[in-house]
Amino acid sequence: MTGIQVGAVAGAVWLAAGLATILWMARRGHRDPLWLLMAVVFGPFLALMAAERIERTPRLVHADQADDFPTDSTRVLVGIDESLESHAALHAVLRLFDEKSAIVIVLATVVDFDAADIDWRGRQHAAHELLAAARRTVGDRAVTCEVLAGRPGPALLRCARRHHADLVAIGRKGRGLSVRILGSVAEELARKAPFPVLIVGPDASLASHEPVLARRPTKSRVEAP
Repeated sequence: MTGIQVGAVAGAVWLAAGLATILWMARRGHRDPLWLLMAVVFGPFLALMAAERIERTPRLVHADQADDFPTDSTRVLVGIDESLESHAALHAVLRLFDEKSAIVIVLATVVDFDAADIDWRGRQHAAHELLAAARRTVGDRAVTCEVLAGRPGPALLRCARRHHADLVAIGRKGRGLSVRILGSVAEELARKAPFPVLIVGPDASLASHEPVLARRPTKSRVEAP
């Protein structure tokens, strides 16, 4: 091999090691684009830095608690992001529980760990804006809003357990590359949650019927197609 070929192979290995590290970090809730630059610069040495940086436990960044509400109220957690599916999930919950229902809705959105620490891209502000818009949709019902940090699946699961949720509603996105690489939050919740999970599909906003029970009711999973 010529010197150029050796250099090209070494560069490819260097970059591949760095990219493998940021993929590993992304799956654990660290998704800041700056890590991509660091992958190019530090290559395999980024793994040593990542080992010290990685957080494993989701955490609460900010909470706006609901006012006093009856202790026997039904508690529903709705995962909120910028997708149409998540807002369709919220509307599905509002259809299931009318304004006369004794219900507390927990609206939760998740940012990555890096945004929770140094919010140079304004992601926390965007998260608060998402929750504010969702809260306006809910109307006069009792609402708690929370910004969480970490991997979306474990963060929402931990939040639901902390609130003793009776139901979790979440949008199910498509099956694109990001879902294949990072995993589906809805599928993760359906597998791990000990409580019912309402999964709202991409076309739910166009559907006029109520959510139906999924094929595997023993998993406490509900889907709105």
